Amino acid sequence: MTKKIIYSLLIVAAVVSAIPKEVSAEWKHNNTGWWYEEGKSYSTGWKQINGLWYYFGNDGYMKTGWILDKAWWYYLQDNGAMASGKTSIKGKEYKLDNSGKWINNALPNRNVNMNISRPPSEEKMSTITDFSLFEENGNEYFKIQDSYYLKGVWNIDGNIYIFDENGVLQKGEYTSESGRKYRLGDDGRVIECLSDKNYNLCPEYALTTKSTTENYEVKLDDSNMLTITDVNSDEPEKDGVRIEDGTGYKLDNTKPKATINGNTLHCRTNQAIDLGMIKVSSVDDKSSSFPNLIAISKSEDDSVAVSGINLSLEDGFFKEIHPTVIAYKAGKTTITINVNGIKTSFDVIVTE
Repeated sequence: MTKKIIYSLLIVAAVVSAIPKEVSAEWKHNNTGWWYEEGKSYSTGWKQINGLWYYFGNDGYMKTGWILDKAWWYYLQDNGAMASGKTSIKGKEYKLDNSGKWINNALPNRNVNMNISRPPSEEKMSTITDFSLFEENGNEYFKIQDSYYLKGVWNIDGNIYIFDENGVLQKGEYTSESGRKYRLGDDGRVIECLSDKNYNLCPEYALTTKSTTENYEVKLDDSNMLTITDVNSDEPEKDGVRIEDGTGYKLDNTKPKATINGNTLHCRTNQAIDLGMIKVSSVDDKSSSFPNLIAISKSEDDSVAVSGINLSLEDGFFKEIHPTVIAYKAGKTTITINVNGIKTSFDVIVTE
């Protein structure tokens, strides 16, 4: 029962769009902005209203402008409606597909094996074990549980993989939202950034495939999470200063380019900040017990900053989660990291 509850919540949040509820609904606004009220609640995330798509933050307010959702950029017009097709934005023309994705950061139009992208069949899914890769009709997929499979960019056991909208594992090349190109291995693993050898793709979703228990409840120790281990930027004045300590190079904290104050990270635009560690442990009494993990990082305003998830091993299991905050524009947001239903969060303030 625990497994069903936790994974139903996490999987639906990660790979399935919300289904509109049949309740009375109406637009409302105040000095802060517009929201869409549904009964006694309000819309969050994507919502189709009168045939048009809108996006609402966790606070319920309608978004406008560019937004990053998983691996894709979308543009929301001044009235909040999602743009599609050829769109002029501040005098520059952009090509968006029919689902609103910016084509410049779209996945390649082909697999290297030239098979047609299609979802896996229910018959095949029913025969596949949970948390595993499988092949059908020349395409590879990753089953999570029941009828759910991965889409988008994921960190799986410390390696990064990319799945298209039908769940097909991508191979060959991938172009990110910024236009950076990545080389993918024959197994789909992201090998390197072809555009910038020093740049790493950092997904907001991660899972692990090794477990010794079906009790998926975990405990989180985030006491070492809000420490800064590295700061990277292609702007020299924002890039962290590194010093040699005999075993290699470490960040010189006497010349900080980003700081921590209480539960808040203070950083600047165009920075990637590596934070400390979230230690994950099983609630089982047995020292050898450790479950599969699904970790999801969410930002209240992903136009300001997002956080990727890195994994590291301890005793043969990926028990350590390391957030990497990527700052885009000046503003404030809250980042929440959810591991098997248990959450921890911190604030991020970004300045120019």
